[in-house]
Amino acid sequence: MTKFWKITNGAILIIQLITCSVGTFFKHISFGWGLGDMLWYGLMYLLLIIHFILTITSKNKKAIRFQLMTIIFLATTIFICLKATIWRGVEYPGMENYFTTTNVTKEKKSPKLLQNY
Repeated sequence: MTKFWKITNGAILIIQLITCSVGTFFKHISFGWGLGDMLWYGLMYLLLIIHFILTITSKNKKAIRFQLMTIIFLATTIFICLKATIWRGVEYPGMENYFTTTNVTKEKKSPKLLQNY
């Protein structure tokens, strides 16, 4: 059972590493806070460093430590992914139809004042 938790913990660490590197080097991950997104990037890197250090120092520890680390860091990773998609802030909202299957477009209506010209 310890091997399962170690592999799961390593997979979550790799997912965090990929998320941080993609957000930094390839494409900006927006949390909808404008410049406040830097706070979320700082939190992502802090969690990644803490997770990495705890994983290395817990190499020969009992399974309960890996279980707790896996559950805690999985929850924080899911929370960060939700903040970047569904729970995005007002600065860059653009995700309202992210999970819908229909492709509905909104028509832009011009003001009545300009229709006469």
